[in-house]
Amino acid sequence: MTEYTISLQAYAKAVLHCAKYPWATVHGLLLAEKKDGKVRMVDAIPLAHNWTQLTPMFDVALQQVQAYAKAKGWSVGGYYVAYEDTEATQLSASSALLARAVAAAGDEGAVAFVVDAKKLGPGSTQPGLVPYLSVDSQWKEQPAAFSGAKAKSGAATFVLENNRVLAATQKLVAERADIDIHDFDEHLDDVALNWLQNNALSERIRTA
Repeated sequence: MTEYTISLQAYAKAVLHCAKYPWATVHGLLLAEKKDGKVRMVDAIPLAHNWTQLTPMFDVALQQVQAYAKAKGWSVGGYYVAYEDTEATQLSASSALLARAVAAAGDEGAVAFVVDAKKLGPGSTQPGLVPYLSVDSQWKEQPAAFSGAKAKSGAATFVLENNRVLAATQKLVAERADIDIHDFDEHLDDVALNWLQNNALSERIRTA
């Protein structure tokens, strides 16, 4: 099966999106770079904090993200969601439909991640992501993901790109870098906000 690597840019943006709207369910897309049978999640694109259903607005956003990813030589390889209920780590039915739409749009190997807010606190040594893969048309949680344990034969593996991802993200959260992230919802209110690139935040993450 595939090895999935999560970059600092992708992890930090998903977490900061969650931090900006702690009272809401937020979700977004992950951009992937594929090489030699491995998948690297290179970036995260924040979608919304006001709606969580499969709607025409989601289709519009997905099409724009696909075009942006294609221009970069990437693909839309994943979906993330952080629920208003911070105890929730199970992929909901509505989130599963959105993840399915991402996979149907062209990447059958797409991953769905639920953000586990309980693992986002200062000093946490575990990634706050619970991955799900589509198996026999059902989204299945991947046990022991990010644990470092040897995966069973044929099982997917998940790793962070390096050992600074967690510390750098925690530092950015503490510094309130979340004020620099803008999602598609915000872009609809102010078209000057670049929700696809979030340039200022991307640079801040790069130098964190």
